Amino acid sequence: MNYHRRANITLTVVFLFFLGSALLEHFNPDSFGIKLMVFVSEAALVGGIADWFAVTAIFKKPLGWGYHTALIPRNRAKVIEAVASIVQTELLNMNIIRKKIEGIPFIEGILLSVEKAGGSAYLTDLILVYLRSYAEKQDPAQLAEKLAVFIRSTAKTWNLALRVQSISEWALQQGYFDLGLDRLAEGLWDKAADGETRQSILSYLEEIKAEKVGNGGSIFRTLMGFVEMSDGLNLDEAADALQVELLLTLRKFRDPLDPLRSSLKETILNKIEELECDDLFSAQIEQWKEDVLTDDLLSKFLASLLETARTLALSSSTLAEPNALYRAIHPSLEKYWVRIQHNSELQEKVNSFLVDTFCRVIQNEHDLIGGMVRETLAAYTDQDLNQFIEEKAGNDLQWIRINGSMIGGLVGLVLFMFLNFVYDPYILPALMNVMTYIFHQA
Repeated sequence: MNYHRRANITLTVVFLFFLGSALLEHFNPDSFGIKLMVFVSEAALVGGIADWFAVTAIFKKPLGWGYHTALIPRNRAKVIEAVASIVQTELLNMNIIRKKIEGIPFIEGILLSVEKAGGSAYLTDLILVYLRSYAEKQDPAQLAEKLAVFIRSTAKTWNLALRVQSISEWALQQGYFDLGLDRLAEGLWDKAADGETRQSILSYLEEIKAEKVGNGGSIFRTLMGFVEMSDGLNLDEAADALQVELLLTLRKFRDPLDPLRSSLKETILNKIEELECDDLFSAQIEQWKEDVLTDDLLSKFLASLLETARTLALSSSTLAEPNALYRAIHPSLEKYWVRIQHNSELQEKVNSFLVDTFCRVIQNEHDLIGGMVRETLAAYTDQDLNQFIEEKAGNDLQWIRINGSMIGGLVGLVLFMFLNFVYDPYILPALMNVMTYIFHQA
């Protein structure tokens, strides 16, 4: 049973109760209890009818009464504007929206979803799919020409000398220089340890020997022959010893505290500091930049590079056999993926960035909320608008009618008691005495 029907039933019951009480009063006019019933039911009926009229007048003309009735249809434009304004400025204002958005852990949900999907491998696959889709639509030659034009137009303002110094200092701060020295030492070790290096050392020693013997005269050659016969000069053993000594030196070079390595690093640091004041270096860099920009090889190089990248992007790749592009992207992506997973400060920054981004988008489009409400309500007929409002607040309005009958009956009961037990026995006689006294005095 809906509240509209309850309110109608309540008013009907009050009306029947009033009729019954009035009928009983007709046959028992002196009964105190019946008089009470009539008075209370009459007040309840008046209250119920008054509230029925007031509630009905909001939506239509009760009993055809057109004076200040049908308030919603008559004030349709004001109602629509008021509802739209309330929704936009009160219910969905930016402060409330921002507080709600700030309570959403975007980054946690994103990290969890990506981790369930495969983590860095999943992200790499997404990037490869995008790159493959983009590469299929591009002509490397045309793209290279556009890129070359862009580089030529913007590179004129580049201070490469300063950039070289900045990059060098950054590489030193990040430890890339030490990493490079480690790889250099490993490469030199591998090269020094192979048989080709030993053979090169032996060939060099033989050249020195031949040179000395050729320039030393007969006596020196005789002495050298005697030394060789007595095994005092063995070039094979000397080559082995020199190779071992070279390997020992390179092994020490791997140690970050090695004096040779420290000296080399200090020398490079000093050279980098001197670059800022080195006009010759700046001029050479600028000349090299101009030569590269004006050379047609720039376009050819970019075309070749883009063609290679396009081939890599379009090549097939699986988890078992990843292609070169996958192997190039995945390690770096894996490093940053692990970093963001264990860096709460970075997560907060990313989450704050997402919140700010969403809020800016909503702020820019916030007026759309009121516009959508206005458009939706404007499409309603008067009947639809009445029904829309009645669905949202109809129960409370019908309770007003029910409360009208209840409060009317309660007020009637209080008034009846006041009139019969206070006013008639005490106040009315006192007023009569006052009036009589005034009349006699006059």
